[in-house]
Amino acid sequence: MGYLPRGPLAILKDSWCDQELPVSFDKNAQEYLKELYNKLEIAKTYATSHSQMEQERYATHYNLRSKEKHFEVGEKVLIVMPDSTASRAFSKWTGPATVLEVLSPYSYIVDVAGTRFHCHANKLRKFHVRVESVAYDSLCFVNTCAVVYENDADFGDINVIPLSTEVRDSVSPSQMIDRTSISHLGKE
Repeated sequence: MGYLPRGPLAILKDSWCDQELPVSFDKNAQEYLKELYNKLEIAKTYATSHSQMEQERYATHYNLRSKEKHFEVGEKVLIVMPDSTASRAFSKWTGPATVLEVLSPYSYIVDVAGTRFHCHANKLRKFHVRVESVAYDSLCFVNTCAVVYENDADFGDINVIPLSTEVRDSVSPSQMIDRTSISHLGKE
C-alpha cells in the first residue's frame, strides 16, 4: 500500500492528540474541542449564508443584460464554431443553419450544409437576411435594407415616405437667411 498525502486536518489532529493542552486554557480538552466545534459551526453557517447572498448578487448582475433565446423548428440560425483547435478565442459565426429539432428549451439539433450538430442556445444566434443593394428608383440606391411585411406587428405603425420623381422648385436653406443678419461677416 502506497503512502497517502496528509492534509491540514490530519496534521492538526496529530498535533492536538499527541500534545497536552496549554495550562492557560482553564478547561479540559473535551470542553475546549466542543467549544471549538461550536465556533466552527457558527463560522460555517455564516460562510454558507454569505456565499448564497453573493451568488445571488452575482447572478442578478450577470442576468441584467442576458436574454433568453428560443428557436423554432425550421428557423435559420448562425452557429459559433472554433476556427482552430488551438484556442477558443478564434471562434467565428458560421451558417446559416436550420433548426431541425428542439430537444429542450436550450438544446437544439441544427443542420449546417448537410451535417447535423447538437447545440446549446448559447452557441446559436438568429440569422437575419440582409439585402445588400436594392434599387427602388432610378435616382436612389440603398446600401442595406430589411423587409417589413404587412402582418409584422413588432415595429408598430410605420410611416412610409412617398416616392416622388417630380423636382420641386424650392428655396435652399442658405437662400432663406436674412442678409442683414450676416452683414457683419466678411467674405473670408
